[in-house]
Amino acid sequence: MAKIHTLAAVLFHPETGGDVTQLVAPPYDVIPVEERRELLERSPHNIVRLILPEAGEGLDRYRQAARLYRHWRDQGILQADRHKGLYAWEQDFTINGQAFTRRALVAKVTCGPYQPGGVMRHELTHAGPKADRLALFEATGAQFSQMFGIFPDDAGDIRELLAAATRGEPCRTAGGDAGQVSRLYRISEPAVINQLKECLAGLTITMADGHHRYETTRTYYQRRGYSGAALMTLVPGGDPGLVVLPTHRVTTPPVEAVRLQESLADHFDVAAHDWSRWKQLYTQLQTNNSAPSILAVAPAEGLCFQIGWAKNNPVVKMAASREEVAVLHEALLPLLEATTQRDEPREYSYHHEAEAAVREAVKQGQWAFLLRPMSVRSLLNVAEQQAVLPPKSTYFYPKFLSGFVNADLD
Repeated sequence: MAKIHTLAAVLFHPETGGDVTQLVAPPYDVIPVEERRELLERSPHNIVRLILPEAGEGLDRYRQAARLYRHWRDQGILQADRHKGLYAWEQDFTINGQAFTRRALVAKVTCGPYQPGGVMRHELTHAGPKADRLALFEATGAQFSQMFGIFPDDAGDIRELLAAATRGEPCRTAGGDAGQVSRLYRISEPAVINQLKECLAGLTITMADGHHRYETTRTYYQRRGYSGAALMTLVPGGDPGLVVLPTHRVTTPPVEAVRLQESLADHFDVAAHDWSRWKQLYTQLQTNNSAPSILAVAPAEGLCFQIGWAKNNPVVKMAASREEVAVLHEALLPLLEATTQRDEPREYSYHHEAEAAVREAVKQGQWAFLLRPMSVRSLLNVAEQQAVLPPKSTYFYPKFLSGFVNADLD
């Protein structure tokens, strides 16, 4: 089962006090090249130098990160807390004009195989990112970003404990993009730590973000012949700040637009529209949760398609899950590609705003597949069923900052 451990977090100790805004960064996999340059300019000690390192001084990028990490530790720029404990992370943010607060428990979690009662996944991973993170872990012996897990808390006991833990003065604060504010609190009272451990005992933790890093951490320990723990932020499933954004797909046309209805007619309900109506149709899609549906926008052909299906659709049952993103990747696209005899791997660009996805489709002469966001309840159901969704099926907003809480690997 998932076991929670205390840790001596490695924190930035800036001369300006507890505000580490200039030193933290988003997760490594959502930082474009231009933003990385901006982060480098913020501070010579910004964490981006460790999570997206560059080669230098005769060292490859990973050994350069290791050298820099040791230097920062030696200089006191990064310091481990003197005593082990747990931590509460509170985030304030606004999206679509609505304000939210999200609270998480920061702890180490035993890094075992995916299994009920332990840690469960919901997405597939790729070998490339895992090899990259493993090289960084091997070189530095540390983690600078947390994995993001969700657990059931129907009674709200852990939410109450986290709310109580965030009533005092934070030990660290940081600002983020779009006015987000993060606050970190130490939890050092043995009674509270024991309560949190008892409440979490036996609960399944579902990975929300960080699948690659979790699997890489497990590989790191397996290579050493022992079981260790991964740095995680854990959010109760009922937290009102759990916001999931859609992840739209842009890709090459799977079939000629004029043949789409014919290709899907036996298994899907397809309605064709002028592509200029896509925004109106997507708004309708977002407000209608009664039936599964996907909107395919083909700007170059001047068309968009509403694609729906019945829940007992035999083709849909071939997908690992009934979630729309799984149906798209595992039922709908394979059915279309069977008519064109396509066999090369399909590549995608991913967008969280529908307008950005459609703009990219226009620019590249491609199609945009617009999806609704998955609910937290659906995500937990997928994990409980031990189903696995395609990569980039969910996007929790906002991301937890890299560098805000760091930890040495066991």
